[in-house]
Amino acid sequence: MWLILCVALLFSSPGAAVAEKIELFDSDQQKVVATFDNSEALQAEAQHILDSVSGRVLEFSPSLDHVMIVKIPLTPPKRLVLRSAGIDADIAEMFVIMPKRGGRAPWLILHTKEYETVVVEFARGVQKLKEQVRLP
Repeated sequence: MWLILCVALLFSSPGAAVAEKIELFDSDQQKVVATFDNSEALQAEAQHILDSVSGRVLEFSPSLDHVMIVKIPLTPPKRLVLRSAGIDADIAEMFVIMPKRGGRAPWLILHTKEYETVVVEFARGVQKLKEQVRLP
């Protein structure tokens, strides 16, 4: 009985805590290079970015080479309605894709509560987000 209780605690508590962390992933290093607490300031910035979504990414397969990716779990999930792009969903997690070199504007990969993936463009700059995750 104790073994079952210990295993249940082992898999429930840490998983919930880790899921709430903001992660910074470097595609060149192929690893998470930093984690941050999911603060109100980061949640507010995520909401501002979501509010500036302008439409779906039109490229067939935008590159994930030479990028920094900020993974932000949204707590609670945020509603995104963009009728022109056929989007009406609760977003549970967002990935801000920021190319290291110029040429391509940052873009988003969104995961909905219904486990769907949506790839979108947004208009807001990423300087404030970069400051919050300590990127130059």
